[in-house]
Amino acid sequence: MKLYLVRHPAVDVPPDLCYGQLDVPLAVPVSEAACRVRARLPAELAHFPLWTSPALRCHALATALHGNPTVDSRLMEMNFGDWEGKTWESIGRIALNNWAADPMSFTPPGGEC
Repeated sequence: MKLYLVRHPAVDVPPDLCYGQLDVPLAVPVSEAACRVRARLPAELAHFPLWTSPALRCHALATALHGNPTVDSRLMEMNFGDWEGKTWESIGRIALNNWAADPMSFTPPGGEC
């Protein structure tokens, strides 16, 4: 069995923004992104199941690629809680160092580990 993992294309937010589960727009039209991704996948992809996160940036691409993707909330990006929508600088070096020191156990305020 082959498994293809596709991450959503670049998003239209400042590069220093923590967005996790925040629904943010794609930086390019979804049709353009789908064309680039489709060129790297097998032609028969449309005949196989495709799962997507419910995030608009993911769901829009999956729909453009497949037409009828299965939405699965378990594919959502990490919930950064109170950090969502803030710049990494405003979150602070101490908090980021604590997260980096133990990413499997550290939980951002109001978020998930």
